[in-house]
Amino acid sequence: MENHKDLYYEEIVDKWVSMDESEEIVNKRFKSLNKKSEILYNFVIAYTNYMNAKRDYGTGEELSMTEAHILTDIVDFEGITVTELSKKWRKTRSAISQTIKSLLKKEYIYRVNSKDDAKFFYLYPYDKAKDFALAHKRYDNIDIVKTNKSLLEKFSVDDLVTFDNILEEYTSILLKGETKKENKE
Repeated sequence: MENHKDLYYEEIVDKWVSMDESEEIVNKRFKSLNKKSEILYNFVIAYTNYMNAKRDYGTGEELSMTEAHILTDIVDFEGITVTELSKKWRKTRSAISQTIKSLLKKEYIYRVNSKDDAKFFYLYPYDKAKDFALAHKRYDNIDIVKTNKSLLEKFSVDDLVTFDNILEEYTSILLKGETKKENKE
């Protein structure tokens, strides 16, 4: 693991970057800043691949992490809508609908149309989904503890709490950017 502490002091703390810097300065700064940023990029790529990989959560059927968590939400919040799921997961209704179609096809869930609007429907789990949700929670509990114990071999509890706080703040910064973008549209 490379220590990027010097980079923070040389390129970030008490520095400001402007759009009118010379090509030479831009390229030099990018080379050093990108080296640090690639840590985050590589994590995001690895975690995205991990989320999208199909796995058996203990029921004999393979689902992606996204499918597993959306299905668990439907079990835990019977009658939830696609709109509510799209807000929670910060995905388009179309993207959530694709996951819902997959879960409907696998007969984990069923939908009940609204009496007021035929285009609007509520999602409910079959017993198979409830069994899956419990298996998924067991799997995640084990995986979360195992992953954190592995991290604790190299980092302290305080380090992990700091990491969690940084992730929460980074997420907040990104969400503020999303809100600004949505307000412009």
